[in-house]
Amino acid sequence: MANRSYLYSLSNQPTAYADRPETISGLSEWPYGIPFSYRLLMSGNPQLCASLISDGFSGEPEGNKTRLYAISSDFETGFARLNKFFSILNTLVTNEAPQLIAEMKEAIQFLEAHRDRYLLLETIELDTMTESEETKLRACVEDEINNCLLAGAAVDALPDNVIEAGDILKKATQQQSNSQFDAFYGLRLDDDCDDARFDYPLGASQWSDILYFSLWNRAEFDANN
Repeated sequence: MANRSYLYSLSNQPTAYADRPETISGLSEWPYGIPFSYRLLMSGNPQLCASLISDGFSGEPEGNKTRLYAISSDFETGFARLNKFFSILNTLVTNEAPQLIAEMKEAIQFLEAHRDRYLLLETIELDTMTESEETKLRACVEDEINNCLLAGAAVDALPDNVIEAGDILKKATQQQSNSQFDAFYGLRLDDDCDDARFDYPLGASQWSDILYFSLWNRAEFDANN
């Protein structure tokens, strides 16, 4: 099984594994990485929060479990940034990437249908590929929070003129310059943007509310504990 990142929409910012939201929906999962679209969606004031996937590691005794972390953020802020980014990209690749254009439209429609107050990004499967200590696992999540903030700042810095913004975006994906736009470096802006051969997927595809981890809401959690 591929180690994945998992994205959800939900109604709270969990403070503990048992702090379950009233509503929660799966949005997407991605093997062996975190695509740019996740980071952009999570850029709305991302905060360290409790993982809802696992309450520590298997076999750990009650009262002495490793604390596992995830990221919570504001849905509307990240969604607005994704809309801006996709609008720029749609103009930039018109008639050149029909599959990407269709995927961006479907992504926005899917997210509109599954919007909630907050977003939850779970990276525990990826983090435990290299770390097992609580402090180091927390540092992995904090590093990802910074990546989300950089993605949001990069999109905010793009001008409102979509043609001008498209020119800046295209150049930034191709050349690293130690600027505010470096969050775009390495992205593909074509129909191969999510090809598994590339290390930095855009994440325009693979939206679904059926994920490997179907997390319990408050009512489901109480009924099973």
